[in-house]
Amino acid sequence: MSKVAAHRLIALLAVAAPLALPAQASKAAATPSAAVEEFMRAVADSNLTRMSQLFGNGKGSAFRTHQPKDYEKRMVVIQAMLRGAQAKALGEVPAEKNGGRTVTTQLSNNGCKVTIPFNVLHANEGWLVNEFKLESAAEVNKPCESTRRPGNLER
Repeated sequence: MSKVAAHRLIALLAVAAPLALPAQASKAAATPSAAVEEFMRAVADSNLTRMSQLFGNGKGSAFRTHQPKDYEKRMVVIQAMLRGAQAKALGEVPAEKNGGRTVTTQLSNNGCKVTIPFNVLHANEGWLVNEFKLESAAEVNKPCESTRRPGNLER
């Protein structure tokens, strides 16, 4: 690499580095409902890093704590199973365990809707999605009554 090319690369990195810092410094959500909606927005955007910043336990986000150990695989599976789903938090109540909140959430995609609970916990950096039933959530991407055309029969 020539000196000119090296200097251009260094200059480019110097300009781009401050732009990358806000993405790395992203925090968890300010409210339980926002945690779910931001997590699902990250799913829709295929933003695995942001998903892991919004998923975790009382010790912190999976992105920061690297817990659970397979969190990266989980984020990929969640993203693949919920691709295209939109989320709307309908309400929240105290969770039965862990001192968190349960956010009742409506997922929708192509006219299909599924309502499921997301368990959300508070950590130092903010509210984090802790658990939800992926199998139930993935129902939103299966054919539903409103999308069947006349003549299509279930067998």
